[in-house]
Amino acid sequence: MRTRQLGMSLIEIMVAVAIGLIGILIITQAYLTSENFNRSTLGEGGAQTNGLIALYTIERDVRNGGYGIADSVALGCGEMAWYYDGTYSPNAGGTLPPVRVAPVYITVDATLPLTDPDQISIMAGGDPERMVPGSIKTFTSATNLIDLETSAGFAIGDLVVLANGTGCTMVQITNVQLPPSQKIEANPGTFNPAAWGAFPVSNYAIGEPIFNLGSAPTLRTYSVSNGKLRVADAIAVAAGGSAVELMDGIVDLRGQYGKDNGINNGTVASATFVSNDGQVDQFSSAAPANSAEWQQVVSVRIGVLARIGTYEKPDSSGNCTTTTVAPTWAGGTFTAVSVASGSEDRCYRYRVFETTIPLRNMIWRAT
Repeated sequence: MRTRQLGMSLIEIMVAVAIGLIGILIITQAYLTSENFNRSTLGEGGAQTNGLIALYTIERDVRNGGYGIADSVALGCGEMAWYYDGTYSPNAGGTLPPVRVAPVYITVDATLPLTDPDQISIMAGGDPERMVPGSIKTFTSATNLIDLETSAGFAIGDLVVLANGTGCTMVQITNVQLPPSQKIEANPGTFNPAAWGAFPVSNYAIGEPIFNLGSAPTLRTYSVSNGKLRVADAIAVAAGGSAVELMDGIVDLRGQYGKDNGINNGTVASATFVSNDGQVDQFSSAAPANSAEWQQVVSVRIGVLARIGTYEKPDSSGNCTTTTVAPTWAGGTFTAVSVASGSEDRCYRYRVFETTIPLRNMIWRAT
């Protein structure tokens, strides 16, 4: 019988199997390479989208910061006293979220090793009819009546801030008396306690300003927790709510004030440093200490760090070498990411997003 009629020999079968296995390995390798490339591309695209949206969201609120409160008296208030449904702010002995009267307030980590992301708080009024402060004629804590030079631009439901050099208090208008009366009422309610005596400042004198925040002011704080950008509205939190998660893949947030104080700290390239000339002289995360320093804050720069979700495998020794140097931005280093040996953070890549935002309400303020 001829050999070809006996079928394939064992050697021929083994050769065919070997060729097939080699083909499978090549196809598998090509597939894995393509898959890794696709994951990397999609991861970079996701980080790009998340970082841009996160930065834009914060920037939009920061640009409006200071609307209705960009005044020398208000900027000297510090932490505002306020009340909500039986609870007071911390400076009045309560547990409500603290609110500082400032266009933007940057809370930095004060606990070593100082690696937690910054928190960025924004305050802005929301009333389109009353952009400048009113003036108090008479007010005492014994009554709920606030007599103004004019009640024009104030409406029922508006939140107003009474201010002087000692402190600020926020209450809600419950009634606006008809002309010729120029009085507004702050009767007991959700934002108004039964007795004013619990507030740090109980009386406001003739000529002191009152600021209208409208019925829906911006009192927001942006933060980063567990790889997510979050925002908390002070009033919503007071009502029992919690911070809202906005964006995944955000691992660090940094902010600095742009100050027109005439001091060169090496953060701005300029030939001259003159205070109050409309030019930023330095960037710093140190919060202004008084009204005069707040009036010199004309911009804020913000850095956002987004993590690309693709996990890069360690090398043969088990060490990740994808990111061995901490990411940086114009204001310094993102310290929430650890690049120490053995850290999982080294197994990922990152994208940096940053911008400088002019505070138009501070630049255009009257006083």
